[in-house]
Order: sequence, then C-alpha cells, then structure tokens
Amino acid sequence: MKRKRVVLIVVGMFVLVGVVLTGMYVKNKQGYESLIDKASEVPKWEADPRPLQSEKVVLKKLKKLNRKNNNKDVSLTDGKLIVIPGLRGAWSINHKTKKAAFGTGWVPQGLTQSKDHYYVSAYDGEHRLNSVIFQIDKQSKKYVKTLILSSKAHVGGITYEDEHQRLIYSDDTNQVAGFGYIDQAVIDEYQASVLKKPIESQKKEWKIGLRTSAITTYQNQLVVAKYGFHPNERSIVTIPLNQAGYPPKITDRGSQLLADAIGTADKKELEKVLIEALLEEGYISSFNHGWDRMQGISLSKSGMMIVSQSNGLKPGKLLIRYRVPDLKNWRKSNVTKDFTGPDAVTIPRSVEEVSINDEETELAMIFESGAKKYREAPSVLLPGNYMDRILVLPMEIQ
Repeated sequence: MKRKRVVLIVVGMFVLVGVVLTGMYVKNKQGYESLIDKASEVPKWEADPRPLQSEKVVLKKLKKLNRKNNNKDVSLTDGKLIVIPGLRGAWSINHKTKKAAFGTGWVPQGLTQSKDHYYVSAYDGEHRLNSVIFQIDKQSKKYVKTLILSSKAHVGGITYEDEHQRLIYSDDTNQVAGFGYIDQAVIDEYQASVLKKPIESQKKEWKIGLRTSAITTYQNQLVVAKYGFHPNERSIVTIPLNQAGYPPKITDRGSQLLADAIGTADKKELEKVLIEALLEEGYISSFNHGWDRMQGISLSKSGMMIVSQSNGLKPGKLLIRYRVPDLKNWRKSNVTKDFTGPDAVTIPRSVEEVSINDEETELAMIFESGAKKYREAPSVLLPGNYMDRILVLPMEIQ
C-alpha cells in the first residue's frame, strides 16, 4: 500500500511538471505569435516600425552586460536605442512573380549611415522575397521608407560612400562576389508604392572573391571582411577604388596572371603567391587574416578600426584597434597586433555590422537576433534573449 502511494505521488509530480511545462510552452508560443504581423496590418510597400519589446526590457539586458564588462571602458546604457524596422513584417517583391509580397522572416544584416540617415539591410529568411534596405531618419529615429533590391542577396555588408554620395552593398548573387551601388539622388526619388519595382542600382562583380561578409570605406579603399573560424577561411582585404568609386576590372592579363599563380604554386604556398599576384596587379591594396567570427568592420577617418565578433548564443564582442597603418604600406603589416585600449568589449549576442559616424563621436551596431528565425527561446525553461534595436554608443578618439 505504501509503495503504491509513492508511485502515485511520483506519477502525480510528473503530470504536474508536464502541465506546467505545457502551459509555459503555450504561453511562449502565443507570445511569439503576437509579434508577427498579418499583411493587412502593414501599409503596402512599407515596414512595421514597431518594436518587439519595451525599451525597459532592452535596458535591463544592457545593464546585465555592463556588469560583465565590470562597468569599465564603455557603458552600454549611455547610448541611444533605435528600433529596427520590419521585424514584425515588411513588404517587398516576390522574386519569382515580381509582384508585391509580404514577409515576416526578415533578418537584419548590414548597417551604415550618412549625415541624415541610418540604413539597415535585411534578407528574407524564407528566401522568397527580394532583399531590402530600410531608411531611418537620424534625428527623429523613425522609419522613413523601404528600398527594395533587385535580388535575394544576403546583403551582409553595407556602407555609405561620402565622396560620391552613394550606398554600396554586398551582392553575392549567382555564387559570384560583387557590390551593388545606389546613388543618393536615386534613393531620394524612390517610392516603392509609386514605381512598384526594385530601386535602380548598379552591380559590380568582383570575380576574385567568393563572398563579401562586411564592407566599409577608408581612404578611397573598399575594406572587405570575410567571416570565418580559421585563418584560411577569414580575411580583411582592401580594394582600391577608381575616381568613379568602383573596384578595378580584371583584365585579360590579370586573369592570366592569376591562372598562372594557381597553376604553379605549391598548395602550401598558394595563398601567398595569389596574394602577391593580386597586389602586383593592383586588384587589392592589402590582405590580412583578421580575427575569427568577424561580422562587421568600420574605420574612422583618423584610423581607428572597430570589428564586431559574433559568438553564437554567447555575448558578442567589439574588438578595437587604434590607428591602423597607412593603407599604402598595409600589405606588410598585421592589423591584429599592437592593440591599445580595451582588447574587447562585451555586447549583446548575434551582433552584425558596426558603423562609425563621420564626426567620430558615435558607434552604431545592429543585431540579427530579433529576426523570427532566431528570437524564439531554445526551450520553455530559457526565455528568449533577442535585440530588436540599433545600439548607438558615444565614442571619443584621443
């Protein structure tokens, strides 16, 4: 009798735990579903500008990371918070039908800024819709409009080039690395609801690369960072730009030179020989392996480099390198050495691109964890931990 009572108690406990976990699962599921729009809730050709969570919740997470940083070097709560548009839903164009379509799986990737606006690039996590760039007013912090691109490119990198007043974005379509160019005048005129088609852009292929994870500009160079865990997978490459602001075209002589390098080099020496050939022909200005898991890169005019590092479910890092070498001599340097200042600053997880403003007074960063495919909790016992804001921190270069 006593044994039967123990069995009943144990069974009852399991049933109770099951009921509680089921209740938590249903509550969490309903909570996440409430963050997803219906097409009828968002004006056609626009993005939902609302946040996923309150600013109070975001600040609580940032205060926790401040403690991880021992409240030194930087305070994550001293900056500005700007809502990433479209995380609840945004309109674009179906890549197959070429007609307007609504999506809720947008994944933020790139971030850059001009004098007046922030620009956020995002791709469709369901791979149906054309990628987009959201324009945000700096002063009001409000969503302005959506720039619909002509492809489903990952748009992992995006930068604003001041001299020619244009956006440059990573466009690695058809398994060929390349860059898309959109002039500011075209951005100003573009209204998706009027044109009902993608924004006009130029595509510049870069056939010597496989992908362009993050990009920025510095001293009339395009600086390209490629994500990777190991040295042979990752790189920071600088590409010289011509007077029109475009990367160099690969000539027949250059193609032959690269083919000869590949054909004659020992496998152990292949990278070295190829890099020397690229440098000799002027296709790149420098090459470095950089850091592992690089997601974003930005350089100030005075030469400070900030690289973002993503670490899965763990907090991300900002790696800070002061006074990078003159790029004319960078080919013989190693940018990962000779750090000054904090080696790394802990920031929210799933960080993507970073962007230093022209005045060198602010650093903005973006996170992909707010996307639908990432923001749900890994289990009913672990609450979702996502970031749906651009974080803009004050900075000072001494």
